[in-house]
Amino acid sequence: MEQPTLITNPINAENKDLTFSVLLRFYCREFTNWSPYMGLPKYDQVVKHALENSGSDLHLRIDFNTEEIEVYVPLVYYSPTGNHLFKAKLIQRNRRNDEVKELDLYSFFELAFKEGTKNYPEWQSIDIESGVKQAISALEQTAQEYIMKEVYFSDLLLDHLPSSITSYLQKHLENFDISENVQSQLEDLFVIVGILGQKELMEEHLSLNYIYNQFRQKGEEFKAILDQRKSKIKGAFFSHFTAYDQLVQNMLHYAFFSPDLLLPQIKREVFSKYFEQEKVQISFRPFDLDRDLEMVCEWFHKDHAKTIWKMDWPIAELELFYRTLLPGRFSHSYIGEINGEAIFNFEIYWATNDVLGDYYEVLPSDYGTHLFIATTDKTKKFPALITRSIVEWMFSQPQVNRMVGEGSVESLAALMNKVHVGFKLQHIIEMPHKKAYLNFCIREWYLEKFPESKELINTNF
Repeated sequence: MEQPTLITNPINAENKDLTFSVLLRFYCREFTNWSPYMGLPKYDQVVKHALENSGSDLHLRIDFNTEEIEVYVPLVYYSPTGNHLFKAKLIQRNRRNDEVKELDLYSFFELAFKEGTKNYPEWQSIDIESGVKQAISALEQTAQEYIMKEVYFSDLLLDHLPSSITSYLQKHLENFDISENVQSQLEDLFVIVGILGQKELMEEHLSLNYIYNQFRQKGEEFKAILDQRKSKIKGAFFSHFTAYDQLVQNMLHYAFFSPDLLLPQIKREVFSKYFEQEKVQISFRPFDLDRDLEMVCEWFHKDHAKTIWKMDWPIAELELFYRTLLPGRFSHSYIGEINGEAIFNFEIYWATNDVLGDYYEVLPSDYGTHLFIATTDKTKKFPALITRSIVEWMFSQPQVNRMVGEGSVESLAALMNKVHVGFKLQHIIEMPHKKAYLNFCIREWYLEKFPESKELINTNF
């Protein structure tokens, strides 16, 4: 195996990008007003011109709504564990006047602090202006300590190669002490996972899957680590001014990440089934911005879509939605065809990383969907067959144990359609935007309804 190039001297001018990357990692870990942004927009010429010479097809987009400013950062490597690599460049777009300029780190810090006051109103009384320089210096020192940790683990990896990567992971897992500082040890493991991903030695979700299963074999004492949805960490980005805590997702739950559902690498058809009795062929494929954006924009402006979906936005806004949705890891959009005609759109979401997960005891193997049938022609709709197709495809994925949903209490027909294919209504939940029935479906319930589909269902969860 060819040995990868690893970090050997982090503290010099050549590694400015690395120090910058670690600073932004701190921010991304603690706050959620960001998303990956793919490609160059067709309907937002300001952003297109701002990004076209960045040298990257993927950016981090940070939304500072308080100031009506968005910031773009070229992404070199997007990391599920948060170990992103960036180019040291901040591109600011002011939505009030469409002014674009490069942003320095001090101005970024001030913007970020103002945005943070939405979640921490008590910060409004803190005067940061005179202390920003010292705060960033302190952050840079913390970043250098973090980088030295990466160097240490990188050197260990270099010494270990060309042995198997899993044996390298196993070596670190053997030293994991459940009686010591668990969060600190987990963070070290995530650094290792990030290094393996950056060097293309093992995809991060596969490393996390391996760690999860090794911990599971250790028995009950590791159950709390595996089951917790979120953990509390000490905030670092603004720690020069104030102490604060943040909740972060359990990275070990990436053991249940389905790349086929949430990050498909193809644009062609991923599922097709012919229903003989109805003479209907149902298929679907990942959403393609170049092919589908104008079509779904037209769909969402139909009267029956406006009341439920409320996505009748200008096309530039809809394009922004998809350019941030598609490269993410928590949801993905698909176009469905009936007898070769595009008829419906659905989104798959990973429930533990969705707002729905706040309303019940979510499991990392829970996945859900939002379905929109664009046509109003009843001879073309076939909602039961569409739902069956989606359920069968999702239950063919080994990471999915249970399908979940939050159907509006006002959408009785849609709820009954789900019941018809095996979903069971639970109880009503009060969400910010609607009152909904929580509903579940597991493989056994579906196969009770349609035993002939057993060969299509992965029963080895």
